[in-house]
Amino acid sequence: MERTADVTIRAATPDDVGALADIYQASAEHHIRLDPSLYSTPDYRAMKERYSRRLPLPDDEEILVAEMDGEVVGWIDMQLRPATGQPRMMRDAVSVEIDIAVLPQHRGHGVGSRLVAAAEAWAAQHGAAVMTMQTHVANLDAIRFYQERHGFRTTGILMMKRTSSDLRD
Repeated sequence: MERTADVTIRAATPDDVGALADIYQASAEHHIRLDPSLYSTPDYRAMKERYSRRLPLPDDEEILVAEMDGEVVGWIDMQLRPATGQPRMMRDAVSVEIDIAVLPQHRGHGVGSRLVAAAEAWAAQHGAAVMTMQTHVANLDAIRFYQERHGFRTTGILMMKRTSSDLRD
């Protein structure tokens, strides 16, 4: 059961670049433990530069941060995807792809749930019919969080095979 904390959700600003990179690094460390053959720790300065270049965001993107006691403890990154207008088997719809990360010590306090709720509101305001996200198959806590608490369902499986051109172990 999630413990509810006093969480403020707001749009990320350029002042949040360091916190965004810190939380991304913590998420990377978590994912390395899940699958070290797939994940690695990105260069911290490069992550800060990436966020510096992205902020402020265009209208079809948003990063919201969660603050507790003045500290940024989580974020959700949303990118609006227009309908393709192309004939295809899968129903064509405007969607929002999300990526979320919360510092480990703040998980289970309602931070992620508040971020997902804010993303749902943003998606609705932007005419999105669907929210999508990816998580590693071994990330069972995240899968339960999305499915049991927020109504996501598995609709496909992303499969991967390393090619001979991949020189990494």
